Formats: sequence, C-alpha cells, structure tokens
Amino acid sequence: MSRLAPAEKLPLALRKNVRDKWEDKKADFEKRISDALGTAWTIDINPLVLFPYGETSYAKENLGMLIQSYANSASAQLSGFAKQYSADGLGDLNAAASEHVITMDVDDSATPVKYCGCTIRDGKLVILFNPKQLGTADSEAVTPANVLKALNEAPKAEGAAPELSFSAKTSVRQKYEPKIGAVQAKIGQQLGKPAEAITLVPNFEAFFAALQAESQRPGNKLNKKWEDQLGPFALQYFESVLNQLSAKKFATDDMLQEGFNEAVDKSTFELRLVDKLKYAKYCEVVVEDGKLYIQTTLEQYGIAIVDAATKIVDQL
Repeated sequence: MSRLAPAEKLPLALRKNVRDKWEDKKADFEKRISDALGTAWTIDINPLVLFPYGETSYAKENLGMLIQSYANSASAQLSGFAKQYSADGLGDLNAAASEHVITMDVDDSATPVKYCGCTIRDGKLVILFNPKQLGTADSEAVTPANVLKALNEAPKAEGAAPELSFSAKTSVRQKYEPKIGAVQAKIGQQLGKPAEAITLVPNFEAFFAALQAESQRPGNKLNKKWEDQLGPFALQYFESVLNQLSAKKFATDDMLQEGFNEAVDKSTFELRLVDKLKYAKYCEVVVEDGKLYIQTTLEQYGIAIVDAATKIVDQL
C-alpha cells in the first residue's frame, strides 16, 4: 500500500477530540516516559498523518483518545523496558534515539507489522502501525522485545566502529560480567596466583563479527539466539578451564602449578575462533606465546564446551 497524503485539516468535532483527549494530556505522558527513561523525552505525533488511515469509527471519531491510548501503552511498556534492562539498556536507548522523541508513522514497507511495532529512525523512536490496523493492539507497539529489536536494527553512525548488538551486549552484561570475576579468582587460586595476575580475554567483538557474518550466510546452522548466547558461552569456555584445573588438583600440586606457569607465563587465557582445530572435534586448548588459547570453529561454536580443556595437561 502506498503512503497516503496527510489530511489538510481535521473536522471541527475531531479537532476538539484531539485537543481534549490528547493535547491537554500530552505533557503528563511525556513526564511519565521521561521519568522512566531517565532523561527528558517529548512526543511528536501528527494527527493529520494518522487521520487518512482511520478505517474504524473509533479512529475516525476518537482520534485524540486513540493517540492517548498509544502514548499510555508506550509509557507502561517503556517502564517495563527500563526495569528489565536497567541503566545500561537505558543508555543504549537514549543514545540510539538521540533526539529523545517518540513519534508515530505508518509502516509502508512491503511486509508491514501485523498491527504495530517500533523502529529507530533519524534519532527518534517511531511507533509503526499497519496501514489497515490503526488503533489495533496498541499495547504491542513498544514492548521490551520490540524495543530490543529496534535497537539491534538501529542504524549506526557513518564511519562508526563495529560494535555488539544490543542483544549481545545485554547477554554480556547480565550473564558474563556478574560471574566472570569469581571464575578469574578461582583460576588464580588453582595456579597459586592472585586474581589480578590472571587475564581473561573473551574477544567478544571478534566473535560477534564472525558470528554475525555467518548468520547471514544461506544455510548456516547457527542457533537463532546466538546473540543472547555470546556472554554465557564465553563464561562456560572459561569455566571449562577452571573445572579441569580443579579436577586435576592444580591447587595442591606444586609441580603442576610450576609447569603451567612456566608454559603460560603471561597468565593469559584467551578465546578465539580458528579455521581448523589441532586435535579435538569441537573445542580445545593450546599454548602459544605464553598464553592459553581456548579455541573452536564457527561450525562447532557452543558445542561440548565442557570438554574444551580436557587435554590441558598434555599441552604444557
């Protein structure tokens, strides 16, 4: 469906409805959304753009209430987003939608949303509606899942360095960062070293870039939730090393500690993707240049992580 031209003017009764039911209440919704998102946001919805798509009596006669309903749902859903993704998520949303404006527009793409959704365009958070469904299921427009999708798909600034998607960053923040410190400390204990002497290198950006490229290849076998797995999988690869050090009782064996610390003299544990493994089927550890590399291939990423370090003593 081609985009309809905005109305030149609304009927008097409808203008009154927009004034009484929306314009007089807009400031309250802006405050609610601003409070939820931690910075000042405004709402800029043009009734003249919406009116031509009104196919129901509700949309034609109660346009002000219709806009209010979208705003009310947005304020509730964005509060939910704030609770679910906390300060880091709010920082990403406020940065991506840098104008801090919520607007509304028809989804005139070849495959429009079923009822409504959202996107980030020109620094604004845009509520999208199906051209045949204005006013339907407005509570679905800016659900946390839809905002997450919009953030993942938000255009990056020209020349900006590649970065993790919002889903990938969230997985690292929520499922890697809170636990990796304890793993680092326990690895140090096994090797007779303080935690700060141990360096863990997850290489998230390199993994993300490779996995993202692979996800776009026809016929790829990546899990559809690979972005959500970036953080927990990295944690599990490092835990596999810790578990093997513990199982082989490094903490109480001076000879094992000495042999390991001589071979891995940089005390660095690094994840990496390789084209071909040296001896294992799914993942393995190798010692190179004073570092312990935990490596896998794109095809075997995430498979049998628990077995990654089973041959750790053999590599020393």
